[in-house]
Amino acid sequence: MNEILFFPEEKESSERGADSKMPRYREWDLACKVYVGNLGSSASKYEIENAFSKYGPLRNVWVARNPPGFAFVEFEDRRDAEDAVRGLDGT
Repeated sequence: MNEILFFPEEKESSERGADSKMPRYREWDLACKVYVGNLGSSASKYEIENAFSKYGPLRNVWVARNPPGFAFVEFEDRRDAEDAVRGLDGT
């Protein structure tokens, strides 16, 4: 069973240029960030994107590799993050 947490703290998101690389985790908007825990060691970024993109556009997905078993997903809109938590928590 996956553990999904929502980080509802408000934070100003930094501006990003069109050619910028993926932002460092510290630059992620905490109001749109979701923690995904209890993942298997073979969980892929594609699987995470596929499951969470059903709730809205994603800005970033990061999957831990060492140690494995968790990921962070950032949505473009905090309401989509909230919907994903309600829909996927415990699945």
